[in-house]
Amino acid sequence: MEKKWKRGKNPVRPARPVATLVAVASSLAAVLATAPTASAATSYAADACSSGYNRACFRIHYNSRSETTQLSQSACFISNKSITNHWGYSPNGASVVRYIFSGFPGYYTDPDGDTHKGMSDPCDAKGDGQYAADNAASAYNQDPSHSYTVYSNTGYAGSKKTIPRYDGIARNLGTGLKNKNSSSKRN
Repeated sequence: MEKKWKRGKNPVRPARPVATLVAVASSLAAVLATAPTASAATSYAADACSSGYNRACFRIHYNSRSETTQLSQSACFISNKSITNHWGYSPNGASVVRYIFSGFPGYYTDPDGDTHKGMSDPCDAKGDGQYAADNAASAYNQDPSHSYTVYSNTGYAGSKKTIPRYDGIARNLGTGLKNKNSSSKRN
């Protein structure tokens, strides 16, 4: 038989589980608030060039080219492709690759002990480990087939300077681009 409730004469009902839900939610919030936050893993790359032994790469250099040499004497970032953002990229949203300057030898030894000729006119260590974005003062193009254009903004925008195909001469980026380099495009 179904029991009918009358207004004002309801017996005490059992407490709803609201209090329990509030307690569980509060506990969960406290655990989440104290849990360490996930951060992206960061790696560093100075070489985005796939040419054999890095001999046909475009290079941006940490230091300016001096008046007494045709080359920049400092660490460099090398590539043989367009780079839309000199800060780097995230390949999967969970990790970050940052572009940096590095020294590159003229010769290197592989894991088997064989010595190979590396990049002609190697980059030295002045500026090694510095970020490539907004830190370059000069550029040198070893690519015999393509010129490259350096831009002040990401996405190939802003002030620009085109570095011609390989001619053996490094070029200072100049007032509008020195330490304001954010992207470079292979032409």
